[in-house]
Amino acid sequence: MFGEPYGILSLLPIAVVVIFALITKRVIEPLLLGTVVGAILLYGLSFFPNWIGDLLDTMSDPDVVWTMVIPALFGVLIAMFGISNAGTAFRELALKYVKSRENSLLATYIFGIIIFMDEYMNALLIGGTMRNLTDKFKVPREVLAYVTNSTGTPVSVLIPFSSWAVFLMGLYGSSEFLGSNGFTTYVSTIPFMIYPMVTLIILLLFIYNKVPMTRYVKEAVKRAEKGNLFPKGSNHFSDEIDDEVQKDQVNTKKPRLINFVLPIISLVIGTIVFDMDLIIGVIIAIATCFILYRLNGTMTYSELFETSIKGIQDMVELIILIIAIFLLVKINEDLGTIEFVINAVEPIITPLLLPGITLLVVAFLGFTTGNYWGTMGIVLPIILPLAHASDVNTALVLGAMVSGGVFGSHVCFFGDSVTLTSASTQVSNMAQIRVSLPYALAGLIISFFIYLGLGLIM
Repeated sequence: MFGEPYGILSLLPIAVVVIFALITKRVIEPLLLGTVVGAILLYGLSFFPNWIGDLLDTMSDPDVVWTMVIPALFGVLIAMFGISNAGTAFRELALKYVKSRENSLLATYIFGIIIFMDEYMNALLIGGTMRNLTDKFKVPREVLAYVTNSTGTPVSVLIPFSSWAVFLMGLYGSSEFLGSNGFTTYVSTIPFMIYPMVTLIILLLFIYNKVPMTRYVKEAVKRAEKGNLFPKGSNHFSDEIDDEVQKDQVNTKKPRLINFVLPIISLVIGTIVFDMDLIIGVIIAIATCFILYRLNGTMTYSELFETSIKGIQDMVELIILIIAIFLLVKINEDLGTIEFVINAVEPIITPLLLPGITLLVVAFLGFTTGNYWGTMGIVLPIILPLAHASDVNTALVLGAMVSGGVFGSHVCFFGDSVTLTSASTQVSNMAQIRVSLPYALAGLIISFFIYLGLGLIM
């Protein structure tokens, strides 16, 4: 079905990224090295000018530009909450009801469900907001990152009014096997999105210590109890937080809850009203801050503009990382990585195994390529004919496909969801993954066996 000009070599850039990330505990450098390795495979001795060309093409791609603009705008919003003392007002309110470590994480869990419209909004807003609360109860920042990320994409796909839902509805509506009503098709698959449901259950059990803590989590909890909330290698984040704490201690601005609540409401409403356009939503929220903070005297015009610049500057490293991620995605597409893996597993698929294999293949590709939506777009026209020919429940197979995409989004250490969550909680991607991966793998295994059972009875 697909050409395989590079065969198993198409997996080499991914292998390089994973190995060097594990060795260096860093992300940007391994990603760039992986793209160079891919460029050598694609272009041979002329790889360098072509690598530069691919880099420039990536940076000019509208989808990439959109993804770079989002964290820059959220950087402005989060900085305004900090300088205006709005975050302090929210924390003081929350502390009236939250009295324990577990409840602080439960509040994060609930807030994550409320902000379901977009996983980018979830990652940046929840992490940036709730860290002020969970720090009070000595929650390790990598644990906060795990909880934040686990209520991002898993919640977004379970509610049919999110960015993921909009994408998948369009994908389903364009398929000749599914008819034109993408919304109806999507809703029918929600009961079969097993991995997101299992993830949310495991997360709730994790919050209340009803599942075993891994060695890394135990070490993180012990470290946090001694007052160090950040994992090793995050010293620059710790210094940044110390500076922020010192500023808070001399911040004489009156904490006003409306300075936090009204911009958040305008963000959510603006995003929904303008057809789930998150950029417009964030701009409206920032404009709300400008108007509100001036009207109530919280900040001067100079402070507003200086804070906006600082917020963008704080996101520069993240924006560089995003560019590296999308460049690797492009290299993988050119190498045919996804097609190679699909061709490799297609001969072993049987009607009974179709949902489970779909889950594992999409999960593997999402985890290794960071291209969740692209993977589903490629996999869909393959699994639908197989489902029809084998008389397998279509909604079940689609639910498995989406579950695999959610897993990839949840644990790909260089993926956008993990990257944005790490940025907002101020830990490295690898620190977050060391917490989340064991629980995510447990959820994937449980989901696989559930799909096997459903394949038997449906």
